[in-house]
Amino acid sequence: MNLLDLIFPKRCVSCRKFGSYLCDSCFSKVEFVDKPVCPYCERQAVGGKAHPGCAKRFGLDGLIVVCRYRGPVRNAIIKIKYKWIYDIEKILATIISQNLWKFDFPTDSVLVPVPLHTKRKRWRGFNQAELLGKDLSKRFKHPYADLLLRSRYTRPQVELKKDERKKNVRGAFSLRFTQSKPFSLQGKNILLVDDVYTTGATMSECANVLKRAGASSVWAMAVALG
Repeated sequence: MNLLDLIFPKRCVSCRKFGSYLCDSCFSKVEFVDKPVCPYCERQAVGGKAHPGCAKRFGLDGLIVVCRYRGPVRNAIIKIKYKWIYDIEKILATIISQNLWKFDFPTDSVLVPVPLHTKRKRWRGFNQAELLGKDLSKRFKHPYADLLLRSRYTRPQVELKKDERKKNVRGAFSLRFTQSKPFSLQGKNILLVDDVYTTGATMSECANVLKRAGASSVWAMAVALG
């Protein structure tokens, strides 16, 4: 235990028991997604690949998601976003890493975080998708690249219905790199990282930008399925 743990002891995000951010009892209540699902219809799909009948040319090619957005996992994600306890991210990264064997994604993928608008990132102080992406990049020795910008401020998706979410993020993303910071997307496989996958509107819009710039495949990766 370090000095910070003595001054600010960790408490379980669910039951408030002292000791860790997710105690063994609450971890046992985490609802895992037993079998991979298609990013479009969310029905069972081999290895998480998009069904041929669902797939789109400039859309997502697959989905990695490991939990339901309920109970302890939901509490943990909310604590990161709105209570700024960002070191909970390590627990979420561990949950993802322990379940990657279920998914048939390209092993040479580049991890790319879904960006926050600068206004929202300034208010929060960090982007939880960046924290997850960097952690997973170190664990698995995958390259990490902050390639996308949220070039237009949008309403929080949680406030909107499915059709409204698509309109809300349409045209909201662009490529970050310039001539001074070149990065060739041609033929690259991308893993888009975020905390929650709900309708897929945000990640689908990101995939559209990346694929039109030359990416070979784009998979979505999230901790929880909302």
